[in-house]
Amino acid sequence: MKKNRKNLALLLLAASLLAGCAGQSNSQSSQSSQAKSEKKAESKASSKSAAKSAASSAVSSTKSSSSQASSKSAASSSQSQRQSTSANRMGTLTSQLRGKLPGMLLPAADGLGQGSSNLNIRYTSSSSQNVVYYSVGNSPLALNDSWIASEKPYAVLTEKKNVADASSLINYQEPKTGLPAVKIASNVTGTEEGAAGSTYLQFNQGQWSFVVRASNVQGQKPLPTAKKLLALYQQYGLPDTAAKSSVRVDVGESLGSLNTVITWAKGSSVYQLKAHSMETAFKMLKSLN
Repeated sequence: MKKNRKNLALLLLAASLLAGCAGQSNSQSSQSSQAKSEKKAESKASSKSAAKSAASSAVSSTKSSSSQASSKSAASSSQSQRQSTSANRMGTLTSQLRGKLPGMLLPAADGLGQGSSNLNIRYTSSSSQNVVYYSVGNSPLALNDSWIASEKPYAVLTEKKNVADASSLINYQEPKTGLPAVKIASNVTGTEEGAAGSTYLQFNQGQWSFVVRASNVQGQKPLPTAKKLLALYQQYGLPDTAAKSSVRVDVGESLGSLNTVITWAKGSSVYQLKAHSMETAFKMLKSLN
């Protein structure tokens, strides 16, 4: 009897233990299922957040691109407007000048890189010569306004009329011999000589002589300027001239320096353009008519 009771007790204990294990297993399974569900929810939320972020980024990028395109368009429009205003100012003043100086060759381009909207022009005229002064002021002024005389000209165009001996004014330089040769370009060679603290580099092209002067005291070298001068001549050319003509350049460019001097003959007149830079001079002469 006692033995049966012990067996029964053991059976009840085993059943209890099995029930506990099953409950624990169900609990763990439930917890695992809940964790998976939470992870899925988090994943969906994360996906939605990423989608919203991507959409927001795309909208922002579109707005940025649109803003940049609008800015570029506005800048381009502003630049075109400035160029149009500058061209109109030069054209208006030149048209007025032609009425005052009939028959004189005048440039249609101001040759400037900036400041064209404040371009000012004054002139003097006599029976023997016309002189036109080009400058940039603080504001645009009327042709020959008295205030323009106080501005430094960046270019001066002179016409000497009814000249009997053009060669004395032009100062053309014949090619030199017996001097050190300097290669300026693959097919252009010049000569170099020193005098009075300066070095002179000369080369000739057609009817034109080109002379570049460099100051030894200031440590200047003529070759870089001579190379640029030749390149500008090949790009823009120079006025047609039946007489031998000249270009002289002092190394160094600054406002009011007028270091570039180009002189040539046209009919019975001798023209001379002085400019603060070589490029300005060549651009102006390219548009001469």
